[in-house]
Amino acid sequence: MQNFNYLIGDPETHECAYVDPAWEVDRLLKIAKDDGYKIKKILLTHNHFDHIEGVEEAVLKTGAEVSMHPLDEKPVAKTGVKIIPVTHGQEIKIGSLKVTPLHTPGHTPGSTCYLVTDPQTGLDHLFTGDTLFQGNCGRSDLPGGDPRVLFKSLQMLKSLDPATKVYPGHDYGMKPVTTIDFEKKNNPTMKVGLFEDFDKLP
Repeated sequence: MQNFNYLIGDPETHECAYVDPAWEVDRLLKIAKDDGYKIKKILLTHNHFDHIEGVEEAVLKTGAEVSMHPLDEKPVAKTGVKIIPVTHGQEIKIGSLKVTPLHTPGHTPGSTCYLVTDPQTGLDHLFTGDTLFQGNCGRSDLPGGDPRVLFKSLQMLKSLDPATKVYPGHDYGMKPVTTIDFEKKNNPTMKVGLFEDFDKLP
């Protein structure tokens, strides 16, 4: 399904977070181990199967804490995994790194992006799950989806620093990593300013 899994690490403390574990958990665990990092947290962008399929395995093998928005926690909670709820704008620490959850519903009620600022360069990095892709956005016609709510979430993301690097949940575009500025200029779902225009997009 062309999923992206991500590791967010602090090079000083060598603590890291694992974003949306699915399909290739052992591969990601090996990458972290080979680079000398310890996975302390698991951050979930939403509750669709292709983003949570590997959560139980990742928790079993790392003991990491799992964080996600409470509106999306039910499928994960059913597995018995303990969930630490996140709220919009709170601070999550990964070593000395600060991660800020941004509640961006519309694809699912609890869809969440994670904003990380590089303490050395000041550059922001945004992990968007299925809210924003390169060249498109997530579907809003699945259970719990809402196109009007998704439009509002995308409008909020447009207000971020244009230089913010965007790491989507799937490799659906012409490049794996993009920026808010590029998407505002080229992504039809980000270029529109009115819901009526957004709703007409194919």
